[in-house]
Amino acid sequence: MDIERAREIAVAYLAGFASSARPLALFENDLAEDKEWCYVFPWNTAKYVETRVPSDSMGPGAGPVVLVKSTGAVWMLASSPPFEEQLAEYRRAHLV
Repeated sequence: MDIERAREIAVAYLAGFASSARPLALFENDLAEDKEWCYVFPWNTAKYVETRVPSDSMGPGAGPVVLVKSTGAVWMLASSPPFEEQLAEYRRAHLV
């Protein structure tokens, strides 16, 4: 799956967490991580993505959106444990 299609799916997933008072958005594709088996999309409030002003930020606590290239599965990483550990565990449990 290419990054544009993955982004469309990730945007739709993220919309489920947004509200009209606080819309959410993915950062630009050049900030996404292209892993061998998935894309990792950072996100924040739409206002912060536009302005980069800290007071517009969602703040800590929610991790990036992950999309598995081979299946289209999508989920959000938790703030802990470290992202790489979560990705490795998902891969072990679902793809190997």
